[in-house]
Amino acid sequence: MFLADPALRLIAASTNDVLPEQLWRYDTGTEDAFGDLARILHKTAMAYNTSSADLDSPAPRPSFGLRPTGTGAAMQDVLATIDQRAAMERHTVITGSLLDLYGAWRRHRPLNHGEQRHLLLRSGDPGHGVATLQRFTHHQWRVTADAEAAQAFAVPYPNRMVGVLVETEDGIWQPTACTDAAQIASGTAYRLPVRDDLATACRSLLRWWALRHSAAWRSRNPDQLTPTELDQLAE
Repeated sequence: MFLADPALRLIAASTNDVLPEQLWRYDTGTEDAFGDLARILHKTAMAYNTSSADLDSPAPRPSFGLRPTGTGAAMQDVLATIDQRAAMERHTVITGSLLDLYGAWRRHRPLNHGEQRHLLLRSGDPGHGVATLQRFTHHQWRVTADAEAAQAFAVPYPNRMVGVLVETEDGIWQPTACTDAAQIASGTAYRLPVRDDLATACRSLLRWWALRHSAAWRSRNPDQLTPTELDQLAE
């Protein structure tokens, strides 16, 4: 799973920025106001991850208050509930602080996608996984789906190439489903309908492979699909 770090997962869900790691760590050594910001952001991200782990823990949480001696089971349950609510309120405060600090850091540190970029397959929803795009020519990108995306779209190719995207002069995307770019030249790839945006083009690749490995495929090529099936590729 690409977004295993809770802080990075929160940031992706809130901003659609998909970071491969906590990139602000590289700014924590800077001895200026920006370095101070990065250090505070780093500490807050660590606090958020700790708080997330505590809330997810099935073990009873320790009290933040005093425990009167000799309290019965009913009172212990009441105090545990109070503790849980306090922990959730604290988590809410940390969440807001983390997002505010990240926003401030991003205003000073634009993300440079370069030859590789990562994006959520559904905006604001890390649960549908991440696609990683690797440029191999000026307008062509290899697309890899992480394990969470493969599971969400029922594709048997976790962390493997699922296709190639070509950005046209009109700014639209031509997806071609393949597990190796050489399949395009050999004629064994599957050319899919063009899409207006990048995430939809990536989803089309995954939807095609899900269909390709289902009983509904019936050895058909994309140009043999029904209009409804073609529309479903973009869902």
